[in-house]
Amino acid sequence: MLSPVVVALTWQWILQRTGVLNGILTNLGMEPVNWLVHANSAFFWSVFVTVWAHMGFYTIILLAGLQAIPRDVYEAAKMDSASHWRVFTRITLPLLRPVLLVVFILAVIRSVQTFDELYVLTGGGPGSATLLMVQYIYEIGFAIQPRNFGLAAAASLLLGVVLLVFTLVQLRVSRGSSNG
Repeated sequence: MLSPVVVALTWQWILQRTGVLNGILTNLGMEPVNWLVHANSAFFWSVFVTVWAHMGFYTIILLAGLQAIPRDVYEAAKMDSASHWRVFTRITLPLLRPVLLVVFILAVIRSVQTFDELYVLTGGGPGSATLLMVQYIYEIGFAIQPRNFGLAAAASLLLGVVLLVFTLVQLRVSRGSSNG
């Protein structure tokens, strides 16, 4: 629930060569690691930081969904001596399904829109290991010379269409599974 730039700068400070994580490794007798210099580790940490930064928002939505489930349903299950697993799979998950769908769709859309954290954390590098579509659109349309507004606009439209199609597929799958 922090600003994306603050999150990225904090994690950059933790992951740099003289950062906190390498300080811990050095104290344990290990060699420091360049976490954001190698493509695989940079991509892993980019995903980790993005997920970590947005987990609070999705947790609040899920908590609200859990609190909206009526307590009588759980009391009835307890009176029927239902196991915890059965209560979870037969009551909690089905009643939480619409909220899970909303969280999933919001998370997918947000993950595609991720720009701030990655731009500050890695700048899309090393190479193009952490360059995502939104940053590509920014680079092509505004950052590099010559600017290619047409390609940036086409990539933006493509991204919008892909997100729309993905959301419609998720809604259809959700509607189909709730009817069955």
